[in-house]
Amino acid sequence: MEEFQVAIIGGGIVGACMFSELTRKGVSCVLLEAASDVSNGSTKANSGIVHAGYDPVPNTLKARFNIRGNQLYPAMCARLKIDILQCGTLVVTDEANREGLNILYERGLANGVQGMRIIERDELHTMEPNLADNIDIGLYAPTGAVISPYLTCIALCEEGVVNGGKVLLNFKVDKIEQQGDNYQIFAQDKSVSAKYVINCAGVGANAINALVNAPQVPLKYVKGEYLLLDKSQNGFVNRPIFPLPTKAGKGILALPTLHGNIMLGPTAIPCEANDTTVDAEGIAQIKQKVELSVKKPNYKKVIKLFAGVRVISGDDFVVEHLPNTHYFYTAGICSPGLTAAPAIAEYLVDEMIKDGLTTAPHTFVSRKPYISTEKLSKKELKELIKQNPAYGKIVCRCERITEGEILDALNSPLHPTDVDAIKRRVRPTMGRCQGGFCLPKVIKLIAKHYGIAEERVCLNGQGSEIVK
Repeated sequence: MEEFQVAIIGGGIVGACMFSELTRKGVSCVLLEAASDVSNGSTKANSGIVHAGYDPVPNTLKARFNIRGNQLYPAMCARLKIDILQCGTLVVTDEANREGLNILYERGLANGVQGMRIIERDELHTMEPNLADNIDIGLYAPTGAVISPYLTCIALCEEGVVNGGKVLLNFKVDKIEQQGDNYQIFAQDKSVSAKYVINCAGVGANAINALVNAPQVPLKYVKGEYLLLDKSQNGFVNRPIFPLPTKAGKGILALPTLHGNIMLGPTAIPCEANDTTVDAEGIAQIKQKVELSVKKPNYKKVIKLFAGVRVISGDDFVVEHLPNTHYFYTAGICSPGLTAAPAIAEYLVDEMIKDGLTTAPHTFVSRKPYISTEKLSKKELKELIKQNPAYGKIVCRCERITEGEILDALNSPLHPTDVDAIKRRVRPTMGRCQGGFCLPKVIKLIAKHYGIAEERVCLNGQGSEIVK
């Protein structure tokens, strides 16, 4: 049984931030993920907004970790060598709701959000020409940003691996036993041992807590459906456009993605833990509500429907230490959980050190970023192709992804094994045709790399084979 100082259960954004934080401090650490890749749950189906921090109620964990996480993101993205779109965010409404916008502004001040201001109609419509005609005022927060949530999660885990950590995929924890000062953690015929355990299992948080007799946290699940528009709609909005929030959530918004698409959503529909279906009712709700803030989008350019599940526990995050043990757990890390994750990790690592976790001097190793041929100049691309002709072979025409980029992903530290894992790293099948042209080529490259039959290549984990 392999032994570590710390075992993290769950490879979403919180677990990934924990993994990176610990390995950079020289801690022996393993990340255990039940799926075939990290960022495979709520994290992958996320709007990708780094929230400024005006929405959470002051003096809550949400407010505290939102503000700190927002501060950490720019430097974290620079360290990981991934992009961040520092475009700010807008909350918009009509004149009749000015008081509600002022309340949000005052809440932001109480939380410590920097640089906010109320923007009047003329300037607002100049900033965002596609705002709905009834929109009169907006709250602009320049510290808001947009990232790729799944690539951020993957990059954090890759950073952890190159700094000495280990990621075990397809490791669905089904038993935890305490042996002396250590926990033995089992997944069918596999097992690891660790002194400290951190539960970052998201929708599975209570199932893991039950294995160590930790409290069951009251959880409810809310589905958020999205529409993704083709890159031809790039510029429809220049930053995330929120309606004035209600008790139900931040509302349905329009936002640019890091890669030039436009995204509309999410809905907020109570659901079962793993319900990621999209239905006609949800699509109709998105269309109805988004047009309260922006002019009618071109729905003929929708290329993808998807949904994610948010896990909610009351009005705040749950970040706890089980008394008299080395077991820590998180739950209900809903919005602004993506933003808060680096700060939650920072806090928990400090708490673990207070509890006796020992760190060690460590020489930091930077992760190698993925090459994007699309960002290269003609001269740089020509030189790269001269060194490796695979970068001159287009596989994904929509996103202009080359064979060389896919091979880079296959050889990356986490060793992705299925089509969706490759997609999350370098974007083949994410374009307008959604894999209609490139999917067979991606399957062939995966099969060849691993020396397996094409019939064994999966879309997203075992049981999702594509070719029969």
